[in-house]
Amino acid sequence: MFLESFKTAAAEGAVVELKLRLLAGKIPALHQYAHQKDLKDIEDDLAQHFADSLSIEDKETLRVCRQLRNKVLHSDFHAARGKLNELGVKTPSGEVKKLDIHDVSGTEMSKKVRDAAEGVPGAFQYVSDTSSTGSGGVFGWFLEAGQAGDFQKASSAFKSAVAIVDRLASITKATP
Repeated sequence: MFLESFKTAAAEGAVVELKLRLLAGKIPALHQYAHQKDLKDIEDDLAQHFADSLSIEDKETLRVCRQLRNKVLHSDFHAARGKLNELGVKTPSGEVKKLDIHDVSGTEMSKKVRDAAEGVPGAFQYVSDTSSTGSGGVFGWFLEAGQAGDFQKASSAFKSAVAIVDRLASITKATP
């Protein structure tokens, strides 16, 4: 159901990495290891190289978007939501509910599902209230992130990061 928006976010995140590595490849001092270094190190080197052209906000956007990319690509949607929040992006609950249906009979399962649908306290837990993708389940958090629009928000954040990298690339072209 949310696979397309996830794929779009993952692709936009991959574009951030590619563009950072391509930019590093244009700079003689960084060229030799643009394909080998960890992305964090490349980001740090680029921030140092372009120190006069990057605001504190730009540097923070690049840093958090790199981390957000990792969280999206590794399906850690709970942590990805935290990174969106660091970027100042509002992430309301998607209202996805988690039920404990282990070791229950068919009749008990039906009752639990019915109680959760009716909002009976104690019958469920909101996935957004769980402390991690592990406790909320990858599937639960995938639904939560999709329902809440987190993948679209991540895509927008990645586009902002790419705009910063593109601006730096245009500075590099003008530099002899």
